[in-house]
Amino acid sequence: MDSLLKDILMIDREIVGVTLCMKKEDYTVSDVSELKKKMSYCNMVKYATKGKAFKATLDHFFCGGSQRALGMRPLEDNVMTGEEYYSYKMYDSLQVAKSVQEEVTYLPTGTYGVIVAPLKAAVKPDIVIMIVNPYQAMRITQGYAYHMGIAKNIKFTGNQGICSECTAAPYINQDMNVSLLCANTRFSAQWQEYEMAIGLPFDMFEKLVFGVLKTLNASEPDKRKVKMMDLNDKYDIDISLKTSYYKSSKR
Repeated sequence: MDSLLKDILMIDREIVGVTLCMKKEDYTVSDVSELKKKMSYCNMVKYATKGKAFKATLDHFFCGGSQRALGMRPLEDNVMTGEEYYSYKMYDSLQVAKSVQEEVTYLPTGTYGVIVAPLKAAVKPDIVIMIVNPYQAMRITQGYAYHMGIAKNIKFTGNQGICSECTAAPYINQDMNVSLLCANTRFSAQWQEYEMAIGLPFDMFEKLVFGVLKTLNASEPDKRKVKMMDLNDKYDIDISLKTSYYKSSKR
């Protein structure tokens, strides 16, 4: 499924699998290498998109925001009152900052550690994260809608893009979320300006991939289909030209 989606949508980066370890034994049993130094969660995901795998506990996390979002430390009062983010001059008033924080998704405190790896190498991941461009995000959304209809849990604020919007929110809601990322992760992980992210529960991934495949002939333009014709034999699928709905429509 991982390779099929990457090939169909021409995704350059590895798709990432994230395992949230609530118990110490779930963490220690993994043979993935533990981080040797502090790193932001954003960069753990970034390096996983390049083929690396890590596991990390609270002591390895560089960013307090991700520690809170992933349930590794309690939420401080000044976060929930909006004071911290209001102090960054990100909101017009303390009241607006507080209202945003009340809607931001945080895991309950108690997460022992995380394992972040390319999906193809992940073992029992909880969350899948994809770094994509807007076209690829559109196709993924179409694949979701094919089986599951309109995604009803999409929410983003341009803050905590990877840790909350792409990890905590999909985990808590058990649904896909889309993120435009945030200023911090774009600075820290150096994502490209055209890149955005999608997070979803691993249990939804296979159905989503099949949805992307089922909508391929109706949605993709011929110029893209020509580039993926060799996938017909590789995956035993049927990519056909002159079948896009918007070219055959008489409207």
